[in-house]
Amino acid sequence: MKRWYRILPGRKLRSSRYLIRIGILAAFVLLMTLMMPRSFRLGYEYEVGKPWQGKTLEAPFDFAIYKLPDSVAREREWVGRQVKDIYLIDTLVPANTEARLIDRIDGLSRRLQAYRQARQEGDSARMRQLETNFFARNYPGLPLRQLEAMDIEGMDLLKSRSLELLAAIYDRGYLATSRPDTLDNFISLRVAPGKERYTPLPALLAGREQVERFVEQRGHNPDHIETILLKRWLELELRPNLIYSARLTREARQRQMSLVSPIYGKIEKGTLIISKDEIVDRRTAAVLASLVREQEQRYGSENRVLLFLSQLIVILLITGILLNYLRMSRPRIYFNNTKLALIFSTFLLTVGAMVVATKLTDVAVKLTDILGPNVNLSYIYLAPACIVPIFISNFFEFRTGFLCNLLLALFGAVLIQQGLEFAFVQIIAGTVAVYSMRRLRERERFFYTLGYIFLAYSLAYIAFNLVSKGSFSGISYHTLLLFAINVAITVIAYNLIYLFERVFGVTSDLTYLELLDTNHPLLQDLARKAPGTFQHSLQVANIAEATIKEIGGNPLLIHVGALYHDIGKTLNPRFFIENVGKDGGENPHETVSCEQSAEIIIGHVRHGVELANKYHLPQEIIQFIETHHGTTRVEYFYRQYLSENQCAEPTDEELFRYPGPMPFSKETAVLMIADSIEAASRSLKNPTPEKLRDLVDSIIDFKIQDNQLENSPLTFKDIATIRKVVNKQLISIYHGRIEYPKAPPVAPAVPNPPP
Repeated sequence: MKRWYRILPGRKLRSSRYLIRIGILAAFVLLMTLMMPRSFRLGYEYEVGKPWQGKTLEAPFDFAIYKLPDSVAREREWVGRQVKDIYLIDTLVPANTEARLIDRIDGLSRRLQAYRQARQEGDSARMRQLETNFFARNYPGLPLRQLEAMDIEGMDLLKSRSLELLAAIYDRGYLATSRPDTLDNFISLRVAPGKERYTPLPALLAGREQVERFVEQRGHNPDHIETILLKRWLELELRPNLIYSARLTREARQRQMSLVSPIYGKIEKGTLIISKDEIVDRRTAAVLASLVREQEQRYGSENRVLLFLSQLIVILLITGILLNYLRMSRPRIYFNNTKLALIFSTFLLTVGAMVVATKLTDVAVKLTDILGPNVNLSYIYLAPACIVPIFISNFFEFRTGFLCNLLLALFGAVLIQQGLEFAFVQIIAGTVAVYSMRRLRERERFFYTLGYIFLAYSLAYIAFNLVSKGSFSGISYHTLLLFAINVAITVIAYNLIYLFERVFGVTSDLTYLELLDTNHPLLQDLARKAPGTFQHSLQVANIAEATIKEIGGNPLLIHVGALYHDIGKTLNPRFFIENVGKDGGENPHETVSCEQSAEIIIGHVRHGVELANKYHLPQEIIQFIETHHGTTRVEYFYRQYLSENQCAEPTDEELFRYPGPMPFSKETAVLMIADSIEAASRSLKNPTPEKLRDLVDSIIDFKIQDNQLENSPLTFKDIATIRKVVNKQLISIYHGRIEYPKAPPVAPAVPNPPP
C-alpha cells in the first residue's frame, strides 16, 4: 500500500500550476466531447446505379421504409400545386360601389341642368367653367352636345340600368385581374367560415376587358352614348368583390403538404434487402437509408451514456497524442499553461466552426428536403480548418503545427463520423499550409499560402472522389465553391493572431517580421551610439540564422534575437572594444578597477533587459538578451584581477560572472556560440581557415566544459553541424582577397638630343 501511495503525485497535486494544467486539460476534453454529435451515425457505402459491394444484407428487425428526401419533396410540391387559390367575398364592396355610382350619375345630371340654365341665361362664363372644370375632366372625348341631349327621364333610366348592371356583375363575381398561375381555371371561393366552393374562372369576371364585353353582351350598343357612359362609370368606380387571400392559400397548401406521409412501406425482420453485386436502385437506396435511420434512432436512444463515454475516450486518446509529443519534444510548451491554453483554444474555435457548419447543413436539409444524406461531408469544408496549422506554426514552429493539423483531421473525422474524405483532404491542405508558412519572411507570402491551400483542397478532394467513385460524375463541384469561401474566411480569421498575442502573451512570426526592420528605435540608437556593436549584431544574426537552419529551429526568431541581444551596450559603448576606432585612443578601462570593468561589461545584459521592457519587446527576444552569455566569466578582467592581486582566486568570483540564465533552447544556445565566436574572430590577425577552425573548436569546447550548454537540447550531431556551419560562415566573411599583379613601371620620357 505504501508503494502505491508513493506513486501518487502528491507534490504535483499541491502545485497550483499543475492543478491549472489539469483544469485546462479537463475543460478542453469536456468541451470537445460536448461538441460531438449526440447520436450514432451509421451508414453503408453504396451508390445508386452501381453494384452492392457489401455482403448479402437482411433486415435485422422490423422497420418502416422512408421515401427518399427528393421524392418527398416532389410529392409535397405536387400536392401543394393541387390546392386552389382561395378568394374571400367582400360583402361591403357592392353597396359602396353602388353609392359612388349614384353620386356620379346625380352629379352629371346636376351639371347638365346647370349648363342648360346657363345657356338660357346667356351666361357664357358659367358655361366655360363647367366645360373646363367638369365635362372635359370627367368625360374627355365625349361631345358635349350628346350629353346635353340627355333629359332628366333619360338620366333616371340610365341610372336604373347602371344599378342593374352593377348588381349583375357582383352576382357573377368580379376579380381585379386573372391569375395565370391558377391551375385548371378553378379557384376556391370561401362562402362561409371553413366552407369553400370550387368556382371556374370563366364563370367570373376578371379584368376591365371582361367587364366591357359583359356590358356589350347585355344588349348595350358600344357606340351609344349610354354604353360609353356606363363603361366610363364602371372604369372609375368598379371594385372587385372577390379578394385573393395569400395567407389562407398558404395555410391550406401547408396543411395538405403536411399530410404527405414520408413512409410508404414496411420491411419485416429477415427480409432480404440486397444481395452481393446486385445493382442498387432507388427503392433499395430508400430501404438502406431507412435502415440506417432506424439504427441511429435505436442506438442513439438506448446507448447515450455509451456514446458519450466512447467519444470521451476518443477525445482523450487524440489529446494524449498531442500531450505526449509536447512533453517529449516541446517541454517548454507542455509545462507552460498559457501556451497549452492557446493550442487548446485554437482547436476549440476551429472544431466549433465545424460544428456550426454541420448544423447549418442540417438546417438546409430540413428546409429543402432535397440534399443528400452525406451532405455534411461537403459543408464541413466551410470551416477554416487550416487556421490551426497556420496559427500553431506562427506561434511555435512548423513541426508542432504539422502534428496539430493531423490531430485536427482526426477530430473532424470523429465529429462527422466516417469522415475519411475530410481527414484526407484536411491533412493534405494543412500540410501545404505548414510547408508554405515555414519560411515566413514577408507578409505577402501569407496570400500565396491561401492560393496553395485552395489548390490543395481542390486537388485532394477531386483525387479522393476519383479513387472512391471511379468517375468525374460523382464529384460535387459546388464543393470547390465551399473551398473558396473557406479561404476567404481564413483571411478574416487570420487577423485573430494579434488578439491571441494580447490575450495569451505569446509572439507570432508576424511580430518578429516587424522587429526585423532596422528602423526600430532600439536598433537606430544602437547603430548611432555603438556602431561596432551594431555591425557585430548583424554578423551574429547571419551566422546564427544559417546555423539554425541546418540543425532545425526558428531562423526568424534567432535572427531577431541576434539583432537585439547587445542593445544594452548603448549605455557605455566605449567600454566595449568593437566600438573603439582603429586609431585607438584612451582606454576607459584604465581609469577603473577590474571589478568595476567587469561590472560594466556584465551590466550590459541588465541594461538590455531594461531597454527591451521599456520598448515592449516580446519575452522570447528578452530571453536572448538574458542568456547570450549564460553564467560565463568575464575572463579577461578575471585574469587581470588575479595578476594584479597576485592571488589564486578572488574572494568573490561571482563579481566576474554573468547572472544567467544559461541557454535553454537550440536558438539561445546557437546565439551564445555565434556571439562568442564572432567577437573572438575579430581579434585574429591574418585569419586563415586553420586559425578559424581552431577558434571555433576551442570556443565550443570551452562552452561545453563550462556546462553552459547543459540546459539546451543540442545533441552531439547538432554540435558537429554547428562547428562545420560556423566555420564555413567565418571563412566566407574573412576570405582572402585576390592580389592583383602590379603594373610594370613606366620608363621616364627622354628628351631629344640637341641638334
